[in-house]
Amino acid sequence: MTPASPLSDRNFDDLTDRFARNIYGSAKGEVRLAIVREHLLQTLPQLTAGRPLRILDAGCGLGQTGAELARLGHELVLSDISEKMVEASKKLFKDEGLERDVTFLHQPVQALSADKPGTFDLVLFHAVLEWLAEPENTLHHLSNMIKPEGHLSLMFYNRDALVFRNLIRGNWNKAESASLQGDEGGLTPYHPLSLDEVQDWLDHWRFRTLSRAGVRVVYDYMERRIRDKRPIEEIVRIELKYAQHEPYLHMGRYLHLIAKKPAV
Repeated sequence: MTPASPLSDRNFDDLTDRFARNIYGSAKGEVRLAIVREHLLQTLPQLTAGRPLRILDAGCGLGQTGAELARLGHELVLSDISEKMVEASKKLFKDEGLERDVTFLHQPVQALSADKPGTFDLVLFHAVLEWLAEPENTLHHLSNMIKPEGHLSLMFYNRDALVFRNLIRGNWNKAESASLQGDEGGLTPYHPLSLDEVQDWLDHWRFRTLSRAGVRVVYDYMERRIRDKRPIEEIVRIELKYAQHEPYLHMGRYLHLIAKKPAV
């Protein structure tokens, strides 16, 4: 397929294997999954309270986070614009015996609605926002599928961290440019977002942000020769120590926000 332009939502059918290898088949992918998992469990104790929740993983990718929640006994709906991502998620759930109480949808976020597949106690929207042509409108559409007093788990590519990374690499023209979008066919997003920008949207919709965490606040800034010698468990430990603390959380390659929808 022809890679999408920044004027359309990114479909990863053409990069599924590279995505699996470069993102989740690496230490940085393990760190990302670990930080998000621990942040969710810490902020939302109801995930381990015994009552099954109805959860949507919109833009599910390869399904790892959804599988973590399925293991806790929750009802999952996983959707993605990429048919290959959906098939990979199905395989993961089948291989791990997690096919009960799960529905897979090959659909873009905009095709989902509160009528079908319905409303949810928790909606996950991880590493999707920055790949959308209309991120604010799409996120607002998705927020209508969250039940009153339900929760949103939102992870997005941090624009400020991207600026800083270009600064320390000497790419000053890029860092100072108005646009930081990646090249077509690459894994740098079209629309990296700032915390202030996204927080303004949530505030406007009267969502209450319960907790924020930076994802990979240390790992991405370490020299490769040093980080490659560190056990993954030690990297996760140090990341968790600083992920939710100022000023470090702002350095995360991704930012993870957990927010609660108002009652009415």
